[in-house]
Amino acid sequence: MSSSLVQVQGSRVPDFFVEGDVYCDTCRAGFVTNATTAIQGARVRLECRHYMSASGAVERSAEGTTDAAGHYRIELADNRGAEEVCAVALVSSPAPGCHETEVGRDRAPVTLVQHAGLATMLRRANPLGFLKDRPLPICADLLKSYALRTAPSY
Repeated sequence: MSSSLVQVQGSRVPDFFVEGDVYCDTCRAGFVTNATTAIQGARVRLECRHYMSASGAVERSAEGTTDAAGHYRIELADNRGAEEVCAVALVSSPAPGCHETEVGRDRAPVTLVQHAGLATMLRRANPLGFLKDRPLPICADLLKSYALRTAPSY
């Protein structure tokens, strides 16, 4: 990708790219395991507020959908010198039996500041996970191999 972007008349040049991954926590462990699977077609929403906003109102938002590897990339194009505090949040999962969300793993903060000394306008969000309805049968042994007795109960 080129390090400089040129605006074409009538089009918008993205000022930020936000990337991340969405997975199914098949062991309900609360973290990524060897049994974790990527979710294709999961929807996420990026919501941004100006860092000095007194009201906390969402000023801009965008949605993304994950690819076969569970990866999404959201382009924001307002070209207005953003200084925003944002969060990527889970919206939906098409994975059978993997729709439940858990507070704390259902959103990831992302700060969008153009003059932060970063060489790129790409920002990476922490992975987001949906919980499987029931842990897979292999999970008990898998978690024992991590020196854990069982998955947390929900």
